[in-house]
Amino acid sequence: MKFLHLLSTEASHSITLHCLNDPPYGTTDSFSTTGSVPQENATLRFRGWNKQMFEKDTVLEPHVLQDECKIQDGSWHQSRFFFHTQDSRQLPIVDIQEFPTSQSNSERHIEISPVCFL
Repeated sequence: MKFLHLLSTEASHSITLHCLNDPPYGTTDSFSTTGSVPQENATLRFRGWNKQMFEKDTVLEPHVLQDECKIQDGSWHQSRFFFHTQDSRQLPIVDIQEFPTSQSNSERHIEISPVCFL
């Protein structure tokens, strides 16, 4: 990994959260500056390779490409997050923090894409 970091000037990474009847905490409502009522103390935080945190209202705020996890209709939905940085040492994402406790009738899984080093 160190070799890739040394040879690269930027990197990108995407993470997809698949959810079934999962509350919308930490998705668009928590990241959007124009979103509806924010959820209290429920913002997803992503820790990068060099231990820096990607979170709402910071320089390292992830881009929310899609947010359907707020739809709770008994079907699977997804929220997609995209990370791009010109400091390649910040990626890949190695940890996701502040996940809310799942409800008994909900499920979720995470799909992590490969990192693109440029």
